[in-house]
Amino acid sequence: MPGHSPASVLIVFGAGGHGRVAADAALASGAFTRVVASDRDPATWGGELLPGVPVLSLQAVAELPAPLAVHVAIGNNALRRSEADRLLAQWPGAQLASIIHPHASVAATARIGAGCLVTAQSVVAPLAELGAGVIVNHGAVVDHDCRVGAWAHIAPGARLGGAVRVGDAALVGAGSTVLRNLRVGAHATLGAGAVLLADLPDGAAWAGVPARPLQGASA
Repeated sequence: MPGHSPASVLIVFGAGGHGRVAADAALASGAFTRVVASDRDPATWGGELLPGVPVLSLQAVAELPAPLAVHVAIGNNALRRSEADRLLAQWPGAQLASIIHPHASVAATARIGAGCLVTAQSVVAPLAELGAGVIVNHGAVVDHDCRVGAWAHIAPGARLGGAVRVGDAALVGAGSTVLRNLRVGAHATLGAGAVLLADLPDGAAWAGVPARPLQGASA
């Protein structure tokens, strides 16, 4: 698995619902010697994210034995990226860890960047590529030859046809469909349930069937 040593302790950063999904997938994968959680909110410290997964302070994490693997479990793309940068600077020697649930289907020829989360029942097909920090959420499909840019989020049940390009930090909403060979621009948002029939420009927000620019949003 990319982005960590096979003997790593995994820190799931983000003690919320998405963190529970990531921790559950990490435990199921069996790829880590131990799974713990952390958060910047002191109110979460001392509790458990899941049974057997304690939520530690950042100082307590820094005192864990090396090697450390870090997975930033925050759904917001911009915040996930910024926290990853902060944590790697704060914990020298730590590496971004990818988590792949054993009930996901990931082709042997797919390329998975550091810090990705590929959840249960999702598909990453042959020759697909995920950049750093990508989320492929429950039941999502990234079909053959797709390229998903760093820190993007393919939400639950979304489907990318073959050879789709998704730009950095884009959000492909839950249950949406992107037809083959199309592009979702960087920092763009495709709404839940939408069907994309044309390229979605950088920074734009489209929704509907077929997808169209949202009123008041950039085209």
